Amino acid sequence: MSTYIYLFATVFIGALLGRWLRKSKAVPIKFLLIFSGAYLLGIGVFHLLPEVFESHSHHYGLFIMAGFFVQLLLEAMSKGLEHGHSHSELFHNKGLPAGVMIGLFMHAFIESIPVGSHMNHLSKDALLWGLIVHKLPVSIILYNMLCEFSGKKQVVFFWLLLFALMAPLGVFIGEAIPFFAERSSELTAFVFGIFLHISTTILFEGNQSHRFNFLKYGVILFALSIAWLSVSH
Repeated sequence: MSTYIYLFATVFIGALLGRWLRKSKAVPIKFLLIFSGAYLLGIGVFHLLPEVFESHSHHYGLFIMAGFFVQLLLEAMSKGLEHGHSHSELFHNKGLPAGVMIGLFMHAFIESIPVGSHMNHLSKDALLWGLIVHKLPVSIILYNMLCEFSGKKQVVFFWLLLFALMAPLGVFIGEAIPFFAERSSELTAFVFGIFLHISTTILFEGNQSHRFNFLKYGVILFALSIAWLSVSH
């Protein structure tokens, strides 16, 4: 039950942070995004990837690439919101862009299924914390975009509620359907492919000037250190 609560609550914690950031306009979320991208990459490389290839079966590589390219398709729908693109022009004084929301909802649902299907508690915890760290900045950006779309609190709350339910629904489906439990390693490889795309996109886009940024690299090393320490060896 705690897994459902954590994933659900993260969205509204992100919305509260988004509300505070809209008022203060002082603290950018750039470094929170960089932290989340580096943490996802660390969790994937330090934990998920070694576990997936424990059996030395090369077919898992196909699932990693499938996850990577499925995320490309989802990104075409969501316009990259899941890795930090805040397209306010899509929301401001316009109708709700259904493709953006569907792409984002599908992304949140799919990446959560292995959390429910995984029998290994260490891997389950690694996936769960990866999703929480990833979902927090996305929720901040989504809240701000929804506020651009509508100033009505009930409308913003409605869409945040739907988004908050996607990850718990994915976990429930992973737990309830034996098919997913039987293919836990393949699903983990698939989600690692999604993480790989998101994390590298965040980190590459965070350095478009190609200049060395000590603060950025410090955040990356900090996130990787936490990801490493959070994995039991």
